Amino acid sequence: MLVKVVPDSESEPASTSMDLIGARLDDVQDWAELRRAGASLIVVDRETEESVGIDEHEPILTASLAKLFIASQLAFLEATGVRPVAPEDDMLLGQMLSASEDVAATILWDQMGGPAVVGAVAERFGLGATAPSEDGPWWHTRTTASDVATLYDRLLDDLDAAHSVPVGIVAPGPSWAERILGHLHNWTDVGADGYDQRFGLVGVFERDDLVAVKQGWMCCVGPQWIHLTTGVLGPAGRYIVVVQVAEDVQYSDGRPDLPQTSEGIDLADESAAHARDTVTGLVATLFRDGVPEGGSCRRGLI
Repeated sequence: MLVKVVPDSESEPASTSMDLIGARLDDVQDWAELRRAGASLIVVDRETEESVGIDEHEPILTASLAKLFIASQLAFLEATGVRPVAPEDDMLLGQMLSASEDVAATILWDQMGGPAVVGAVAERFGLGATAPSEDGPWWHTRTTASDVATLYDRLLDDLDAAHSVPVGIVAPGPSWAERILGHLHNWTDVGADGYDQRFGLVGVFERDDLVAVKQGWMCCVGPQWIHLTTGVLGPAGRYIVVVQVAEDVQYSDGRPDLPQTSEGIDLADESAAHARDTVTGLVATLFRDGVPEGGSCRRGLI
């Protein structure tokens, strides 16, 4: 299902940039089908409050996007005095968000109550389709592209509030929003588990065009690779992008094997590389002209 949401007011003109992005949703669908994949995505213009999407309200698994929920709850518990943040927590936060370190995420997840983390964040931000997994692991958290976009939007609202401190008042240090977004801007090319993070948004845009990025990946959910590329781009963090792609595991020789992922994923694995290229091609199709309202694009349509 393709969905395009426009402002309620008939007197308010539609955003040219969002019109262009919305017009490419059919091309995105065609690209995904060609690659034996399915996509769920949403692009939100925070200035006009418009959005365009594909199945953005359909359930997806978060994989490493659950680390955004962990970071949000860590910030909330510290801000409310429930759980003071120790120096090692800051180190774990950076590793978890920039290098997508799973061990760091698990430590914080366990310390803050495991699945209760997801429920608390979902209730606080009104994420009606987000819930912890029935079997417990953070990487099986259930959500939607729309809910993830809302989480980013709330984080950016907090950043806007931090930047609106009256002149003459000196903040004690970076706000939680600044700290989290700073780690999300400083992503590593290769994740802590050895996986290549340079796909999707990172494969298409220059780092300076991207305010924040969080990637996710896992295999095999059924016989499929799951990749997520999410983040904030454009001037003043105007656009939020959330993309999830589920692609059939496939090798050029047609063998039915699934990749070995229990002890890390081989960077040279053909099925993983194919799936990463699918996500990058999808983003390149969606943003064929680069960053809306200015900016540069590293790659054209694949």
